[in-house]
Amino acid sequence: MRLKNRVLTVATAVGVASFIGSTVFAAGSGYTPTTNPVPAGTPGGYSQVVTAATVSPNATSPTTVSVQVAGTPVKVVVAPGTFATPVQVVVTAPVLNQVTAGVAALGYSGYVALAGLGVNVVTSSGQPYQKTFLKPMTVTINNQKIGAGDRVVEWNAQGAFSTVSSASVAAGRATWTFQRDPAFAVLAPKNSGVVPGATSPVTGKPFLGEALAALTLVGSGSALLFGTRRRRTS
Repeated sequence: MRLKNRVLTVATAVGVASFIGSTVFAAGSGYTPTTNPVPAGTPGGYSQVVTAATVSPNATSPTTVSVQVAGTPVKVVVAPGTFATPVQVVVTAPVLNQVTAGVAALGYSGYVALAGLGVNVVTSSGQPYQKTFLKPMTVTINNQKIGAGDRVVEWNAQGAFSTVSSASVAAGRATWTFQRDPAFAVLAPKNSGVVPGATSPVTGKPFLGEALAALTLVGSGSALLFGTRRRRTS
């Protein structure tokens, strides 16, 4: 009897796993095989899956994927007719401090990675989409730390590094298009005042003296008030 129960438990688990695996692609989100858009060893990794969306070849309106990647709002827009077969667009996140360390040897010493994302397109069977997209996909990143002189860089599926010279970069925003599924990063010069992870500026003004003076005044006022009350009571 125990053996029978174990067999039923295993069979149920396998059935649930199979059901989940078949619905992940249909739902357009979650983990899918081969999600890393770049080879192992690429600075930043780009292996953490953030979200995924299914794109139908019959779509008549753009498919927009809006998501936070490493704390930065990112929007990926897929125009109708970009793919002739159903695909899933998988967005991955890099480790930004690893990207910063890696680009130093690639001509960007003195730069820091503000944001980044990987875009991996997979077929309904979970295999990488090998063709060039029929239409360009568009990426927009909004981050108040982005400046007009910042750069967008990419690693392609073979790990080759290059600068996206056609990217449009303005204060707080970077946007560009692409027709293969690489990994991207937005870089800023370290001397631009960008402090990764900082939440507010520090003025550096010496307020210690003012604070001590204020505490002295509060103490003196309290003592005077206490003395006045004692004289009235007497």
